[in-house]
Amino acid sequence: MDNNFNNKFAWNDSMILDKIEEILDGKKIDDLELTEDELNNIKAQLNDALSEEELKESACLLAENIDELKDLPKSDIKEYISNLINYLNDNNLKCIIGECNGIEFEVCEKATVDEVFKDYYSRYDEIYGISDMLSDLGLK
Repeated sequence: MDNNFNNKFAWNDSMILDKIEEILDGKKIDDLELTEDELNNIKAQLNDALSEEELKESACLLAENIDELKDLPKSDIKEYISNLINYLNDNNLKCIIGECNGIEFEVCEKATVDEVFKDYYSRYDEIYGISDMLSDLGLK
């Protein structure tokens, strides 16, 4: 598996843990005390055990690592989301992770701009406390 592929995708944690347990022959990860050499050996086996097809099926594409998505205007979040959805659909992918104003969000197949925006704004509000500020000012 080439490094370029690894840099463009975020791996699904549960799939990776399943593969690690498969490599460890059914031993429980929590019960192991691994040395650095053993960890490196597991990483090497993991790279060999995961096919590009498996990763494409269960991994998310990282928008920041795709040339066509690097120069998109991020000042208009809905336009950015729309561009991510179009890229996802054009390339027959299942999920892409975008980032705007320091907030990561997922765009999955069949998502609408409004659904993704609502999720993004919810995270934005949670981090920056916009609703709390509006309530404090008596505006909400």
